[in-house]
Amino acid sequence: MKAYRRYKKPVVQLTSLLDLLFVMIFVSLMQTKVTPTKSEPMPVPEPEVKKVAETKPVPPQPRRIPLSASFSFYPSVNSPGIPSGEFKMEGVFDERNGRLQLGGVSWVNRPKNYDMVPLVGEINQDRNLFTGVIEFPGCEEFTLRRTTVVDGSPLAGAWVGTYTCSQGSTGLTLKIE
Repeated sequence: MKAYRRYKKPVVQLTSLLDLLFVMIFVSLMQTKVTPTKSEPMPVPEPEVKKVAETKPVPPQPRRIPLSASFSFYPSVNSPGIPSGEFKMEGVFDERNGRLQLGGVSWVNRPKNYDMVPLVGEINQDRNLFTGVIEFPGCEEFTLRRTTVVDGSPLAGAWVGTYTCSQGSTGLTLKIE
């Protein structure tokens, strides 16, 4: 009997097929490759410039100025029997309205039966007259004129005049530092 020879189909190895596939893809890409042309430089974005709103100069604002002073009282022509005394004061001057408030803080020379009194009033535009009331039982008003100007606060210097309380018209020198 004749033996059949089995016919074998040639086997192509898988790696050979893959190699062929890569070559075909490469050739295809080479054909479609775009040749570079001279291109224009890429535009560079300009930095963003922020505009600042124009501001007008702000005028100086009125301030509240802390002050210290010494309050010296003494007999006047109308009340010669009044003793002398002195105490320290602290307060604040408001430039907006010219208002000055001072209160007693400590005695330097205290006569018997005398208390510290506060001064509350206005300084005039020329800063040479200080008038107001003494907010203390039995007291009324005061009037002081600036007699000397000293470097320091806008009101620094000596202020001389009188004040009226239950003891009568009393001499007063206020030295503002």
